[in-house]
Amino acid sequence: MKSKLKWFLKKILIFINYPNDYPLFSKDESQIGILHTIYENKRLIKNNYSKFKELNLDNINKFNFKEITIKSINSSMHLKKSLNNDYFGNLNKYGYGYKVIEYSKYKNLDILDNFHLYPANIFVINEIKELINDGEIGEGLIIDYPSGIGNLLIYLMTFYKKEYLYGIDNFEQISKKDVEKYQNLVGGNFNIMTFSEFQNIGLKIDTDVVVCVELKLNNIIQNILKLNPKFLFIETMYISRYKDIIIKLQENFYIYKINESIVIYKNKKIVN
Repeated sequence: MKSKLKWFLKKILIFINYPNDYPLFSKDESQIGILHTIYENKRLIKNNYSKFKELNLDNINKFNFKEITIKSINSSMHLKKSLNNDYFGNLNKYGYGYKVIEYSKYKNLDILDNFHLYPANIFVINEIKELINDGEIGEGLIIDYPSGIGNLLIYLMTFYKKEYLYGIDNFEQISKKDVEKYQNLVGGNFNIMTFSEFQNIGLKIDTDVVVCVELKLNNIIQNILKLNPKFLFIETMYISRYKDIIIKLQENFYIYKINESIVIYKNKKIVN
C-alpha cells in the first residue's frame, strides 16, 4: 500500500512539473520514469548551481574519432548475442542516457552519433581532456568501472597513456569472453578485469580518475572509495535519485562540476 501511494504521489509531482509531457492519468511508466529522473537532476543542479556548466564537447571537437568509431562498431557484431544485447547493441540510445541529454535541449545531438559510446561517456571524454588541459591530471590511472567491453578506453588512448588506462567489471552484464573478443578485434587489447584482480596487481600509481557510468552505485561504492581517485565521474541520474549515495560521497568528495549528464566529484584530500 505504501509503495502504491508513493507511486501515485510521484505521478502527481510529475504532472505538476510537466503537464504538457505527462497527462495525469497516463499509465506510461517509462515516461514517468524519465520525467522523474529529469526532475531530480534539475533539483541536484539547482542545489549545486555554482558548479553547473552547460553540456559541451569543446575540448575534443578537434579530434577525429571516425576511424575509432567505425572499427568499434565493426568489432561489436558478436555482442548482438551477448548477455545484455539491449545495451551493447544500442549504446548511443540506450535507456535514459540519451533522453536526459535530449530534454536538456543540447543543440548538437547529432554529434553523439559520431561515437560508439553510451552518451554520458562522450561527455566524460570531454571533461577528462579539460582536466588534462588544466593540469589537474595526467600522471595517474584512469579507471573505467564498470568498463563493459572497454570501448571508453579505446577513445581515451587517443590522448592518454595506454599503460595508465584500466577497466574493471564483474562480468554480470557481459561475459569476459565477449569482452576479450571485442578487444582483440578493435586492437585495444585491454585486459578488463574484476576488482579483486585489479587489487592483486598492486599498482603503486595514484588514481587520477574513476569513471562510473550507467550503474547503480550501491553495489560498488565501497570499492570506489578504496580506489581513492582524485576525481570521480558519475552519471547525474545515478546521483540525483539516490540520497544515500550523495551522503556517502560527501564524506570524501565534493562536487567539482555538474551538468545534466554527468557529475564530477573531487577528492577533498587533494590540495589545489
